[in-house]
Amino acid sequence: MNSKETNLMDKLVSLCKRRGIIFQSSGIYGGINSCWDYGPVGVELKNNIKRFWWQSMVYQHENIEGLDASIIMHPRVWEASGHVESFTDPLVDCKSCKRRFRADEVPNNRCPECGGELTEARQFNLMFKTHIGPVEE
Repeated sequence: MNSKETNLMDKLVSLCKRRGIIFQSSGIYGGINSCWDYGPVGVELKNNIKRFWWQSMVYQHENIEGLDASIIMHPRVWEASGHVESFTDPLVDCKSCKRRFRADEVPNNRCPECGGELTEARQFNLMFKTHIGPVEE
C-alpha cells in the first residue's frame, strides 16, 4: 500500500474500533498482527452477513444443501485437493523498502514501489501447519 492507502486504512481501523466493530486480538497484551476480534457491533454485522449469505446461497437454490464442515481434516483431503502440493505463492522482498510482492507479478525484477533490488523468490505457504493431540507426530 502507498502512504495514501495506509492513511485511509488507519482511519478505517480507527473508526471500526471507536464504533465497536473490531478490536486488535490480545490488544491489552500488545496485540497480534493481522488478528482481530469482533466487538458488539461487529458480531451483529458478521452474523447478519452470514445469515444473508446462507439464505441467498443455500435456501434459495433447490440443488444446494448446507454443510458446515471441520477446517481440520485428514491430510489426504488436502493432498487430494492439491492444497499440499500447490497452495504456495512465490514471493520476493524489496531490499530497500521491505515491501513484499508475488514474484510472478513483478515484471522486471525491480521493486514496483521504489525501484530497489529484490531478494530471490521463495515459496510462501498459504496453509498453517497444525497438529491434533498433545504430541506432535
